[in-house]
Amino acid sequence: MRGIIVLLTIFVGVFASQAKAECRISFSERARDLPTYVQNGQACLQTIPRGFSFDEELEARFAERINQTRREHGLPTLVYRTELRNAARWHSLDMAANDFFNHQGLDKTMPKDRINALDRTLLTSLLLENIVERLHTGLMNSPSHRDAILRDGITHFAMGVVTTERGVWLTELFVREDGTFDRPVPLRLEAGTTIRQPATLRRWTMSGLAMMHGTGADAFDLKAEGWAMGRIPPQISGKIDLTVRGEKAGPQPNQTVYIHFHGPTVEVQPSRSS
Repeated sequence: MRGIIVLLTIFVGVFASQAKAECRISFSERARDLPTYVQNGQACLQTIPRGFSFDEELEARFAERINQTRREHGLPTLVYRTELRNAARWHSLDMAANDFFNHQGLDKTMPKDRINALDRTLLTSLLLENIVERLHTGLMNSPSHRDAILRDGITHFAMGVVTTERGVWLTELFVREDGTFDRPVPLRLEAGTTIRQPATLRRWTMSGLAMMHGTGADAFDLKAEGWAMGRIPPQISGKIDLTVRGEKAGPQPNQTVYIHFHGPTVEVQPSRSS
């Protein structure tokens, strides 16, 4: 079995505190709020449940084989992004422990949701995911998986391999790293507060912070409170995707073009003063 999903949305996110938490790998026991979801995932990744193991040797072999294949096809090799590995390992562990095989988790999370939750600095405009239960040869024999591995425009990748007595689960993630936040984004924010979150972009200049609120919503700029600073709207609550507005000179004289790069997810709590 195999599957692939390609997401071309640009997204942004938030970072969670490193509070200690007990690993609850069973889907039925998993909390739905973002802070607890992240803390639980981190706990399971740090101390993997009995009967499961991460196979770093296999992960390295898959990574080398992917870059070898790209070299054979005249494509640039990919940079391994360690911060992305948690999202890949978490999905492999989730599938193995909860007996399913799909890009969508039983908790309804998709690849971008897991990356937004667990990679706390990435800014990207392109994401692809492969999930497999076979070796890399099987991947290359699948046109959809082969397309992901040989996709032009991606720059970074990571993978997570989980082994059990029942088999092997592999998740491969490929992204275009358009930039990174200079420090992890907070997991929680209060509505109406100001956040300062500098970022470094490739080929673009950061001109401000923005956010997305709601499924399929467009990004909108936050009220600027200074460079790399923005105010969370006081009426907002729930999950948002923090984004960065990038600008550069356009093809016409005196023209400026812009784009929003999306990243981690933030849990916005109602203002305590409201």
